[in-house]
Amino acid sequence: MQLKPIGAAEGRIVIAHVHEYLRRQILEGTMPPGAVLSQVQLAQQLGVSRTPLREALRLLQEERLVVAEHNHRVRVAGINLEELESLYASRIMLESLALALTIPRLSQSELAALAQALDDMAAANSRRDTDAWEQGNRQFHALLAIHAEERIRQTIQRSIDASERYRRIKLQTIPHAREVAEAEHTAIFAACRERNLDAAVELLARHLARTALTVVAQVAPEYEPTAVRTALKLVTGKAHHPGQSK
Repeated sequence: MQLKPIGAAEGRIVIAHVHEYLRRQILEGTMPPGAVLSQVQLAQQLGVSRTPLREALRLLQEERLVVAEHNHRVRVAGINLEELESLYASRIMLESLALALTIPRLSQSELAALAQALDDMAAANSRRDTDAWEQGNRQFHALLAIHAEERIRQTIQRSIDASERYRRIKLQTIPHAREVAEAEHTAIFAACRERNLDAAVELLARHLARTALTVVAQVAPEYEPTAVRTALKLVTGKAHHPGQSK
Protein backbone atom coordinates (compact mmCIF):
# COMPACT_ATOMS: atom_id res chain seq x y z
CA MET A 1 0.00 0.00 0.00
CA GLN A 2 1.75 3.13 -1.24
CA LEU A 3 0.55 6.56 -0.15
CA LYS A 4 1.38 9.88 -1.78
CA PRO A 5 3.35 12.60 0.06
CA ILE A 6 1.32 15.45 1.53
CA GLY A 7 2.40 18.93 0.51
CA ALA A 8 1.89 21.26 3.46
CA ALA A 9 3.90 23.29 5.94
CA GLU A 10 4.67 21.96 9.39
CA GLY A 11 2.29 22.74 12.25
CA ARG A 12 -1.45 22.61 12.75
CA ILE A 13 -2.11 22.61 8.98
CA VAL A 14 -0.10 19.40 8.63
CA ILE A 15 -2.16 17.71 11.35
CA ALA A 16 -5.39 18.65 9.57
CA HIS A 17 -4.03 17.57 6.20
CA VAL A 18 -2.66 14.27 7.46
CA HIS A 19 -5.87 13.50 9.33
CA GLU A 20 -8.09 14.30 6.34
CA TYR A 21 -5.86 12.42 3.91
CA LEU A 22 -5.68 9.24 6.01
CA ARG A 23 -9.39 9.45 6.83
CA ARG A 24 -10.18 9.61 3.13
CA GLN A 25 -7.97 6.60 2.37
CA ILE A 26 -9.80 4.58 5.03
CA LEU A 27 -13.29 5.67 3.94
CA GLU A 28 -12.55 4.99 0.28
CA GLY A 29 -11.09 1.57 1.07
CA THR A 30 -7.53 2.32 -0.09
CA MET A 31 -6.48 1.43 3.45
CA PRO A 32 -8.73 -1.62 4.01
CA PRO A 33 -10.13 -2.85 7.34
CA GLY A 34 -7.51 -4.78 9.29
CA ALA A 35 -4.52 -3.19 7.54
CA VAL A 36 -1.60 -2.67 9.95
CA LEU A 37 0.19 0.66 9.59
CA SER A 38 3.69 1.49 10.77
CA GLN A 39 4.06 5.07 11.96
CA VAL A 40 7.65 5.13 10.66
CA GLN A 41 6.61 4.00 7.19
CA LEU A 42 3.60 6.32 7.14
CA ALA A 43 5.76 9.31 8.07
CA GLN A 44 8.22 8.44 5.30
CA GLN A 45 5.53 7.92 2.66
CA LEU A 46 3.61 11.07 3.55
CA GLY A 47 6.72 13.19 3.96
CA VAL A 48 5.75 14.49 7.40
CA SER A 49 7.31 14.33 10.84
CA ARG A 50 6.16 11.90 13.49
CA THR A 51 4.55 14.56 15.72
CA PRO A 52 1.71 15.65 13.40
CA LEU A 53 1.29 12.05 12.28
CA ARG A 54 0.76 10.86 15.86
CA GLU A 55 -1.82 13.60 16.43
CA ALA A 56 -3.64 12.72 13.21
CA LEU A 57 -3.71 9.05 14.21
CA ARG A 58 -5.03 10.02 17.64
CA LEU A 59 -7.92 11.84 15.96
CA LEU A 60 -8.62 8.82 13.79
CA GLN A 61 -8.58 6.63 16.90
CA GLU A 62 -11.17 8.92 18.52
CA GLU A 63 -13.30 8.43 15.40
CA ARG A 64 -12.85 4.66 15.81
CA LEU A 65 -11.31 4.40 12.36
CA VAL A 66 -7.99 3.02 13.67
CA VAL A 67 -6.95 0.95 16.69
CA ALA A 68 -3.60 1.38 18.49
CA GLU A 69 -1.23 -1.58 18.32
CA HIS A 70 2.14 -2.32 19.94
CA ASN A 71 5.46 -0.99 18.63
CA HIS A 72 4.07 2.31 17.28
CA ARG A 73 1.69 0.61 14.89
CA VAL A 74 -1.99 1.15 14.28
CA ARG A 75 -4.56 -1.06 12.62
CA VAL A 76 -7.41 0.14 10.44
CA ALA A 77 -10.54 -0.73 12.40
CA GLY A 78 -12.74 -3.48 11.06
CA ILE A 79 -16.43 -3.06 10.31
CA ASN A 80 -18.15 -2.97 13.69
CA LEU A 81 -21.73 -4.18 13.24
CA GLU A 82 -22.69 -3.35 16.83
CA GLU A 83 -21.49 0.22 16.31
CA LEU A 84 -23.33 0.44 12.98
CA GLU A 85 -26.53 -0.80 14.61
CA SER A 86 -26.22 1.57 17.55
CA LEU A 87 -25.52 4.56 15.31
CA TYR A 88 -28.46 3.96 13.03
CA ALA A 89 -30.92 3.01 15.78
CA SER A 90 -30.10 6.27 17.55
CA ARG A 91 -30.26 8.22 14.29
CA ILE A 92 -33.71 6.81 13.51
CA MET A 93 -35.02 7.88 16.92
CA LEU A 94 -33.34 11.28 17.21
CA GLU A 95 -33.59 12.46 13.59
CA SER A 96 -37.27 11.49 13.54
CA LEU A 97 -37.82 13.64 16.63
CA ALA A 98 -35.82 16.51 15.13
CA LEU A 99 -37.80 16.34 11.89
CA ALA A 100 -41.11 16.36 13.77
CA LEU A 101 -39.94 19.52 15.57
CA THR A 102 -38.70 21.09 12.34
CA ILE A 103 -41.52 20.58 9.82
CA PRO A 104 -44.03 22.99 11.39
CA ARG A 105 -41.40 25.75 11.37
CA LEU A 106 -39.79 25.25 7.96
CA SER A 107 -39.53 28.53 6.05
CA GLN A 108 -39.68 28.90 2.29
CA SER A 109 -35.95 29.65 2.22
CA GLU A 110 -35.25 26.44 4.16
CA LEU A 111 -37.41 24.44 1.76
CA ALA A 112 -35.46 26.03 -1.08
CA ALA A 113 -32.22 24.97 0.63
CA LEU A 114 -33.52 21.40 0.87
CA ALA A 115 -34.35 21.48 -2.84
CA GLN A 116 -30.86 22.81 -3.57
CA ALA A 117 -29.28 19.97 -1.58
CA LEU A 118 -31.27 17.52 -3.70
CA ASP A 119 -30.03 19.23 -6.87
CA ASP A 120 -26.45 19.14 -5.59
CA MET A 121 -26.68 15.41 -4.91
CA ALA A 122 -28.17 14.76 -8.34
CA ALA A 123 -25.38 16.74 -10.02
CA ALA A 124 -22.74 14.90 -7.97
CA ASN A 125 -24.34 11.58 -8.88
CA SER A 126 -24.15 12.40 -12.58
CA ARG A 127 -20.39 12.98 -12.13
CA ARG A 128 -20.06 9.93 -9.82
CA ASP A 129 -18.47 12.34 -7.32
CA THR A 130 -18.90 10.62 -3.96
CA ASP A 131 -17.36 13.48 -1.95
CA ALA A 132 -19.74 16.06 -3.43
CA TRP A 133 -22.68 13.67 -3.00
CA GLU A 134 -21.72 13.16 0.64
CA GLN A 135 -21.61 16.93 1.18
CA GLY A 136 -25.11 17.33 -0.28
CA ASN A 137 -26.39 14.42 1.80
CA ARG A 138 -25.02 15.97 4.99
CA GLN A 139 -26.62 19.30 4.14
CA PHE A 140 -29.98 17.67 3.45
CA HIS A 141 -30.05 15.77 6.76
CA ALA A 142 -28.85 18.81 8.71
CA LEU A 143 -31.70 20.89 7.29
CA LEU A 144 -34.22 18.25 8.34
CA ALA A 145 -33.18 18.92 11.95
CA ILE A 146 -32.66 22.67 11.69
CA HIS A 147 -35.35 23.65 14.23
CA ALA A 148 -34.40 21.11 16.86
CA GLU A 149 -32.53 22.25 19.97
CA GLU A 150 -28.80 22.78 19.48
CA ARG A 151 -27.68 19.81 21.58
CA ILE A 152 -29.96 17.52 19.60
CA ARG A 153 -28.51 18.86 16.36
CA GLN A 154 -24.96 18.41 17.63
CA THR A 155 -25.65 14.80 18.63
CA ILE A 156 -27.18 14.13 15.21
CA GLN A 157 -24.20 15.68 13.47
CA ARG A 158 -21.76 13.51 15.41
CA SER A 159 -23.75 10.41 14.45
CA ILE A 160 -23.81 11.48 10.79
CA ASP A 161 -20.03 11.93 10.91
CA ALA A 162 -19.51 8.55 12.57
CA SER A 163 -21.73 6.72 10.08
CA GLU A 164 -20.02 8.07 6.94
CA ARG A 165 -17.96 4.89 6.59
CA TYR A 166 -21.10 2.79 6.38
CA ARG A 167 -22.76 5.12 3.87
CA ARG A 168 -19.72 4.83 1.64
CA ILE A 169 -19.77 1.03 1.87
CA LYS A 170 -23.36 1.14 0.63
CA LEU A 171 -22.50 3.53 -2.22
CA GLN A 172 -19.45 1.49 -3.24
CA THR A 173 -21.01 -1.97 -3.14
CA ILE A 174 -24.74 -1.67 -3.87
CA PRO A 175 -25.82 -1.02 -7.49
CA HIS A 176 -28.02 2.07 -7.90
CA ALA A 177 -27.64 2.99 -4.22
CA ARG A 178 -27.50 6.69 -5.08
CA GLU A 179 -30.60 6.47 -7.24
CA VAL A 180 -32.53 4.74 -4.43
CA ALA A 181 -31.36 7.37 -1.94
CA GLU A 182 -32.35 10.13 -4.38
CA ALA A 183 -35.89 8.75 -4.64
CA GLU A 184 -36.15 8.49 -0.86
CA HIS A 185 -34.80 12.01 -0.32
CA THR A 186 -37.23 13.37 -2.90
CA ALA A 187 -40.17 11.69 -1.14
CA ILE A 188 -39.06 13.08 2.24
CA PHE A 189 -38.77 16.56 0.73
CA ALA A 190 -42.24 16.34 -0.81
CA ALA A 191 -43.73 15.37 2.56
CA CYS A 192 -41.91 18.28 4.22
CA ARG A 193 -43.16 20.72 1.59
CA GLU A 194 -46.72 19.46 2.15
CA ARG A 195 -46.25 19.71 5.96
CA ASN A 196 -47.19 16.04 6.20
CA LEU A 197 -45.36 15.32 9.43
CA ASP A 198 -46.39 11.67 9.85
CA ALA A 199 -45.40 10.74 6.30
CA ALA A 200 -42.09 12.63 6.46
CA VAL A 201 -41.07 11.02 9.76
CA GLU A 202 -41.91 7.52 8.53
CA LEU A 203 -40.09 8.04 5.23
CA LEU A 204 -36.99 9.33 7.05
CA ALA A 205 -36.98 6.43 9.52
CA ARG A 206 -37.27 3.88 6.74
CA HIS A 207 -34.58 5.68 4.71
CA LEU A 208 -32.10 5.45 7.60
CA ALA A 209 -33.05 1.85 8.35
CA ARG A 210 -32.51 0.90 4.71
CA THR A 211 -28.88 2.01 4.85
CA ALA A 212 -28.17 0.09 8.06
CA LEU A 213 -29.94 -3.09 6.98
CA THR A 214 -28.40 -2.99 3.50
CA VAL A 215 -24.86 -2.72 4.86
CA VAL A 216 -25.50 -5.48 7.42
CA ALA A 217 -26.85 -7.74 4.68
CA GLN A 218 -23.79 -7.01 2.57
CA VAL A 219 -21.19 -7.49 5.32
CA ALA A 220 -22.71 -10.16 7.55
CA PRO A 221 -26.13 -11.44 6.43
CA GLU A 222 -26.34 -13.72 9.47
CA TYR A 223 -26.31 -10.72 11.84
CA GLU A 224 -29.71 -9.68 13.22
CA PRO A 225 -29.86 -5.87 13.75
CA THR A 226 -32.54 -5.95 16.44
CA ALA A 227 -31.99 -2.37 17.63
CA VAL A 228 -32.50 -0.91 14.15
CA ARG A 229 -35.68 -2.90 13.58
CA THR A 230 -36.98 -1.96 17.04
CA ALA A 231 -36.26 1.74 16.49
CA LEU A 232 -38.03 1.60 13.13
CA LYS A 233 -41.05 -0.07 14.72
CA LEU A 234 -41.18 2.50 17.52
CA VAL A 235 -41.10 5.42 15.10
CA THR A 236 -43.47 4.05 12.48
CA GLY A 237 -45.73 2.05 14.77
CA LYS A 238 -45.25 -1.03 12.61
CA ALA A 239 -42.40 -3.26 11.47
CA HIS A 240 -41.53 -2.32 7.90
CA HIS A 241 -39.00 -4.16 5.81
CA PRO A 242 -36.88 -1.41 4.16
CA GLY A 243 -37.36 -3.03 0.77
CA GLN A 244 -41.13 -2.68 0.87
CA SER A 245 -42.76 0.12 -1.04
CA LYS A 246 -45.01 2.53 0.74
